[in-house]
Amino acid sequence: MKTTLLNKSLLGLTFVIGALLSSTTVTAASLKSTDALSVISINGVPATPFKPIQLSAGKVLLELKYQDIFNYRADDSGNWVKSAPLYLVLDVKASDSYQITQPKIMTEAEARQFIKYPTIQLRINGDKAGEYPLQSHSQLMAKMLVSNPAF
Repeated sequence: MKTTLLNKSLLGLTFVIGALLSSTTVTAASLKSTDALSVISINGVPATPFKPIQLSAGKVLLELKYQDIFNYRADDSGNWVKSAPLYLVLDVKASDSYQITQPKIMTEAEARQFIKYPTIQLRINGDKAGEYPLQSHSQLMAKMLVSNPAF
């Protein structure tokens, strides 16, 4: 008798937890990026390596990093091209799907040009939302200072 009551309680608890988990999954927004443009952190918290990344609704600060390797010959070990951290502020809506892509980069020179002037394309729920420039750390701090004159 006790076992049956315990089993029913555990089964009920399992349903409640499952319902809570499924409801948070439905309301969370998701973000996909490219292999070369990785999400390092979200609002200062290290991002999980799993794709797609789950985002909370509201303003979100994404820290991104570009890195790719370019080989020119079969015996070439390749040259890595890496950016410093790049930042993007998104106004995230619950249950939307966001996808970030960078321009097609085929050469090391194109990669270095992208790092100099980083711009990404953003898609929301599959629809093109536009092009957005990524900011360096100093550009982000300057923008924050200008928008908050109390400093």
